[in-house]
This record gives sequence, C-alpha cells and structure tokens, in this order.
Amino acid sequence: MYIIPIMMLFSLNPSIIKGQDTISANRDYIIRTDTVIIIDTTYIIDTIISTYTNIVTDTIYPELEDTESSDFLLYSKFNGDIGVTLNQLAITHWAAGGESNGSGKITSNFTYQYNRKLFNYVVNGIFAYGMSNYTKDRRYEKSEDRCELSMTMTNNNNNNLSFTSIASLKTQFTNGYSYPNDSVPISRFFAPAYLTLSAGYNYNVKDFLSVYISPVAGKMTFVTDQRLADLGSYGVEAGYWNVYDGDSTWVKGKNLLSELGINILIKYKQEFRNNISVFSTLNLYNNYMDPNKSNRWNIDVDWETGIKFTINKQISAIINIHLIYDDNIKFTITEVVDGVEVTKQSPILQFKESLGISFLYKFATY
Repeated sequence: MYIIPIMMLFSLNPSIIKGQDTISANRDYIIRTDTVIIIDTTYIIDTIISTYTNIVTDTIYPELEDTESSDFLLYSKFNGDIGVTLNQLAITHWAAGGESNGSGKITSNFTYQYNRKLFNYVVNGIFAYGMSNYTKDRRYEKSEDRCELSMTMTNNNNNNLSFTSIASLKTQFTNGYSYPNDSVPISRFFAPAYLTLSAGYNYNVKDFLSVYISPVAGKMTFVTDQRLADLGSYGVEAGYWNVYDGDSTWVKGKNLLSELGINILIKYKQEFRNNISVFSTLNLYNNYMDPNKSNRWNIDVDWETGIKFTINKQISAIINIHLIYDDNIKFTITEVVDGVEVTKQSPILQFKESLGISFLYKFATY
C-alpha cells in the first residue's frame, strides 16, 4: 500500500496564481514511498525514493536574490558606522580667561535597504549621545542627544519622479536641562517625541540632490511627562483649573498634539576630491489645519549641514551645523519694553555647531 500525504498532492498542483510582486523558483524535494509485502509471517519493506519538482512562491519574504524567472535584482543591504568624537581644552593661568574642559560623543548611523519589484524600502537610524566636563567646578553637561528612526518606501519605476511615503520618529534618550539649572528637566525621553507620516512624490534632480513634497503629512507630538504636559510644553494643550458652581477641578494637560499640513524635504550629498564630503538636509513643515488661523503660516524649519574631511578610513574631521525653528517650542526670554523688563515665552531660532575629530568603525553586509 502506498502512503502519500494529502498535502504533498496539493503541492504538486501546477496551477499557482502569481501576484504582481511574486518571486517563483523551482525547488527539488524527495518523496519516500514504503511498500510492505507480507510473505507468510515475514514482513518485507520495499523503499522507493523518487525526486519531484515543486514550485515555491513567496510574495512577502523571498529567499532568493536572483532567479531566472525574475527580470530584476532582488537584494537587501545593511551598512552603517559607529564613531567617537573627542574635543579637549586645557587652560592654566590664562590671562584672556576661559575654563578647561573636555567633551566627547558617541554616534551611530545605519541604513537598511530592501529592494522589491514594486517598491524599495529604506530604514535609517541616527543615534548620538555626548557629554561635556568642566574641570573647575567638576560639572557635567549634556551636549548631544539624538534618537531618530525613519522608513522610506519608494515606487520602483526607474524614473526621476516616484511616489514615496515616509514615516519618521524623533526623540531623545535622557533628561534635558536649561543649564546651569540641572534640577528641573525641560525635556525627557518621549517628551517630546515627534512622529511624522507623509505621502507624496520624490524628484531626483541629480544623483546628489532630491526634493520630496507631501501635501498630506500628519505630525504628532507626544509629551508623556505629565508635568511638562500641564505646562503646555511643545504645543500641547496645557492643564487648567475648571471652576464650576464654586468648585474647582484640575484638568490635566494633553499628552498629544496632532497636526496636518504640508511637508517638504530636500536632501543634498556630494563628495569632492575623494576626501571631502558635504551633506545638507532641509525639512520644512507647515500646519495648515491649526485652530489658530494666525499660526497657519508658521513654518517649522529643521536644517542640518555637515562637512566631513576624511583623513583615512578610520579618522575624519567633521563640522556640523544644526538649525531648528519650531513655533511650538518656546523659551523664556526677557525684553525691555518702555524701560520695563518683561519676561515671556517665545519661540526662537535654535543653533548648534560642533567640530571635532571622529574615529569611525564602518560595517556592511551584502
């Protein structure tokens, strides 16, 4: 008697419907058939091994990089680097003044690319953390804190103009302070955190320049620290006392601010003379659904530019400039109005510049 599993019969069915994004390949497998023959009281087992060909179809996670049945290259790549940047200043009896200090930061960048027939997927990560040490009063201050993830999905049409959707998340690792006050935090992990979801078109002007425009971009600001939420930090609705019939009730501040607007992202990256590379990323966002109509033309700006001078494969000198303007991020400023000092909360341009020597370790898998 031949014993053949029912599932094996279905696998031999050549009628397989292929989706538009399907990878097919011929896979060989073996069926072992045992025949039992009874002669008097002796059992004889006769084994027959046959080879068959089965069609393997995978529309989600194909295992083959290139097959005869596909006319495109399927691949995945993972690469990145880990760097340490150091700065140091020593002063002793310096007439011009100053204070000895040292600073350092650890950075990590990675990119994962996954190419499919219809779409390309790219996941990027930027992580950085830095501290500064001031010798005179033995204090430490945070100088860098970044935790950013983004995923880009682009239509694979081999044209300069392509449909693209982007999801990005930005936050920080540890508490932030307005130094020299290091007892009351002005920011924490996920307070704030920015989640942006957008869909639009990306145009590659050249290999080194791209322009992305999304007319429908959602931006969500999370403030999970309730104290900061009650203060109305980073644009969320502040807490307030609700007075009704002589009784007062405290209403907590909101932990989420939702916005809908237009997003423009311009990226530039180019190398010169094999040892100098320049990159610049300009991100513009406008919330045209702001309940306050007077704020609908305020544009959030996030502009980062860097120049890297490569000394060798492991050592580079990097100068970085980062500008941020967000109408929802307010600082305490003091102005003199008619001879009177007035303190108020107002958005201002944020500026950060860094220059240092970096020791890089690069890695890649293909």
